[in-house]
Amino acid sequence: MTLKIVIKNTTRTLLQPWQNAFNQAVELPPRRYDLDWLRVIAFGLLIFYHTGMLYSENWGFHFKSQYLSSSIENIMLFLSPWRMGLIWFISGVALRFIVARFSLGMFITTRSVKILLPLLFGIWFIVPIQLYAQMSQEVGLAMSFWQFYSQFFDLTNPLFEHYQAGIWPHVDVNHLWYLRSLWQFTLLLVLAMPLFHHSHVQVVITRLCERSLFTVFIVLLLPLCILKLSWPSDTFRYPMGALFLLYGYLLAWQPAFYSKLLRHWQALFAVFIVGYLVVVLGYQMIWQNPATSQWQITSMDMLYTSQRLVGVLLMLALAQRFLNHDHPKLALLNCAVFPFYLLHQSVIIGLAYYFSPLQLGPWLEPTLIILFTFGLCALVCWGLSYGALLRPLFGMKANYQHAKLETVYLKRIGMLVGGVAILPMALRLLF
Repeated sequence: MTLKIVIKNTTRTLLQPWQNAFNQAVELPPRRYDLDWLRVIAFGLLIFYHTGMLYSENWGFHFKSQYLSSSIENIMLFLSPWRMGLIWFISGVALRFIVARFSLGMFITTRSVKILLPLLFGIWFIVPIQLYAQMSQEVGLAMSFWQFYSQFFDLTNPLFEHYQAGIWPHVDVNHLWYLRSLWQFTLLLVLAMPLFHHSHVQVVITRLCERSLFTVFIVLLLPLCILKLSWPSDTFRYPMGALFLLYGYLLAWQPAFYSKLLRHWQALFAVFIVGYLVVVLGYQMIWQNPATSQWQITSMDMLYTSQRLVGVLLMLALAQRFLNHDHPKLALLNCAVFPFYLLHQSVIIGLAYYFSPLQLGPWLEPTLIILFTFGLCALVCWGLSYGALLRPLFGMKANYQHAKLETVYLKRIGMLVGGVAILPMALRLLF
């Protein structure tokens, strides 16, 4: 009995720095409607961006339309630098609010099931159409999708000999890499929370936010530039995402930071437009030029990295200026974000694959793809409003009221079943 008490007290002492960060007995800041709107907009833009990837001549994608153009890349450079940085920043802010309401154990459990269960469902039942379209275009599959899909579950099938990347062989995340990384980054953030919640660190962050916006910008930019200079370009999106997630977490409750953004939104807008024009010019003259010297490429990399941060700060400022209000449909739109994200790229690529033989033309084809993608995703969301048990597979809260069942027991059972289901994949992602 004495040994049990000693172990319990020792464990409690060791975990105390983490316990202090969770379930804080403080009054939370008011809900950020501007960030709710930004979340909806940022994920909605993914549909336009990934549709554009079908037609970009020089950027790789899982499937390509026959109507390729390099001009569309100039338009996509308007979104490309900051679109994921903004999503990661908002994710960091959301984590800060969740941490304040949950205990350590509940946070890790609920976030793991919330993130990994849709990922598990997605890689087996949503993403495969992308691999089918890609392999059909690259190696010429002589089979229907359903014939292909029946072989997809065989991890040793020679059909996938040259497509082995994935959590399991050929079972890859594709656009769902964000969920995989979000879970991994969340665990890393939990490990570092005693440091980030230390009173000295909080004082430093508060004092930084009281400085000029230019000073804050430089301090935030330097780690991004150092990462860009030292990290391979093909995997830079991962540390970049982790850093923006951390920025969102640390700055979530810093009113001085947001007030400065609001005060200088016009200056940020001007800098962003100039930066965009320079990025497009540099893309054409430097990145697309095989004779370019290394110092020119490095200079463009630094400019592009700066544009990432300017874009994120501008979107935060514009949302405060024009979107900081509630709306009757906002909660519904936020609820639809997760299933739209899970479905959109597979729907886009599936539509592009089946539209391709029809030769609809370079204007009608993308227009129909965008309209059908929004429509089909919305249709699924409507169907899920009546599917209580299916909703967690799409990252939505289970609607037990429709099922007329006892919610407490269902939640516990659902959490247990979800935890067991994700365990093999969680272990693979960790080790």
